[in-house]
Amino acid sequence: MNLSKKMKLSPAEENNTSASKVLTNDGMLGEILERLHCPANLVRAALTSRRWLHNATSQPTICGFRKRQSPRLLGIYVTTEGFCPPEFVPLPDPSCPEFQAEIRHGNFGFDGTDALSLIVLWDCRNERVLYGFDESFHVSDIPSVRMPLRCPTEQTVVFPPPPPPPTAWPQSPHAMLLPDEDGDNTSCYRVDLFNNGHKIFARVLALRSGSWSTHCSASTNLSKPPVSIQSMTLLMCGKIYMLAMAGYILVLDLAASRFSTVDLPKGVEVESDYPNLRNVALCRGDSSALYLIHVNGDKVTVWFQRMTDHDGAGSSSACGWSLRDTISLPEACDHIEDLAGELEDGLEDAVSVVGAADNSEFVFLEFLDSGVIVCIQVDSKNAKLVYNRDPNNDFVIRVHPFMAVWPPIFAELVAAPAE
Repeated sequence: MNLSKKMKLSPAEENNTSASKVLTNDGMLGEILERLHCPANLVRAALTSRRWLHNATSQPTICGFRKRQSPRLLGIYVTTEGFCPPEFVPLPDPSCPEFQAEIRHGNFGFDGTDALSLIVLWDCRNERVLYGFDESFHVSDIPSVRMPLRCPTEQTVVFPPPPPPPTAWPQSPHAMLLPDEDGDNTSCYRVDLFNNGHKIFARVLALRSGSWSTHCSASTNLSKPPVSIQSMTLLMCGKIYMLAMAGYILVLDLAASRFSTVDLPKGVEVESDYPNLRNVALCRGDSSALYLIHVNGDKVTVWFQRMTDHDGAGSSSACGWSLRDTISLPEACDHIEDLAGELEDGLEDAVSVVGAADNSEFVFLEFLDSGVIVCIQVDSKNAKLVYNRDPNNDFVIRVHPFMAVWPPIFAELVAAPAE
C-alpha cells in the first residue's frame, strides 16, 4: 500500500513528514524491510512500488533478512521402505498465519497415483518434491516432481525415463536429486553406483530440456571398502555427499568427475549392526558447510565443516570438523509423556536420526522402542512430538522436511509507480 495515499497528505506535506524521509531513503528502507516478520510480508512490501521492489530484492536486504529469519518448517513427509505412500504431516508455525494459510490451500498428496505403488520419495527442497516408484511395478525409471503450493495445473511434472545403468549394476538408482543452485538448468540428477570391494564406480545422469545425458562418470580405489552406502545422499554446491557405513564420507565432484573422502569427526562412529538404526546423518548448509548429526546414547552432537577447506584431491582428516551443538535428549524431551519410559530406562542404541533440515536447524529423531518421532529445533533445543510409527510397521522410516520457499519469489511489477 502506498503510504502517502493511506495518510492522505498533500505532496508538500508528504515531503515534510519523517515517515516519507525514512521510506524514500533506500538505506533506511532496507534496514526496515529486512526486519519484517516473515517472507510473505517481504513480498507484500515489494508490491508497493518499483523502488520498494528493487530494495526488497537487493542482495543486502535478502542477506539481512535471512540472518534474522530462520527457514520456516511447513511440515514433513514421512516415508517408509514398505508398501505405503509418503504421508504429509503439517507443522505450521502458529506465529505466522500466512504459512498456515499456505498449508490449508496446498495439495500435499499424490492425486491420481496408485497409493500402493508410490513408495519412493527421493528429495525435497524449495517447494519441490521428487518421487518415484518401486521397481516391482515396472515404472521405477519414471521420476516425477510435485509442487504442492502451486496452482493445480502446475503441481505435477512427469519426467521421461532415464536410460538404464549397465547390466551388472543395480538397476534401481542409488539416488535421485534435485538441483541445489538457482542457476542450474538441470531438472534432476540420477546417481548410479556400483562397488566391488575397494573399487567403486559412479554414473550421474542429468535431465535438461526434457532429455537425459551422462553428466559425469567416475571411479576410484578406496583404502577402505565402504561396506554399504547410506541412502540419505545429498547434493551441495556441485558435489554429492554419501555416508559410507565403513566410517567416512564419500564425495563425488560433478565438475571434476573425481571421488574423494572426508573422515568423520574424532569419536564419531557409524553404527551398522541394526538395520533400523541410523546414528549418523548428513545435511547441507549455507556457504558450502556440511553438517553431521551424531546420536550416541542420550546425547546428540551437531558438527560442521566448510567444504571449501576440502580440496577434493584426496582424504581430509577429522580435524576439519567443528562442534556446533550438543543436545541432551533427557533434558530436551522430558516433557513428552510418550517417552517417559524410554528416558527413564536409558537410550543406549535406541535412537535413530531419520531426517534433518538444511543447516541442521531441525533434527528428526525416532525413538525405536515407542516409534515416536520428535523434531528438535537445534538453536533452542526445543523438542516436539511430530509422528508416531504404526506398531505394525517395522520398515525403516525417513523424514523429509518441507520448508517454506527460499529465497522468496517476487512478482514482477509491470505498472507500479516508478517513484
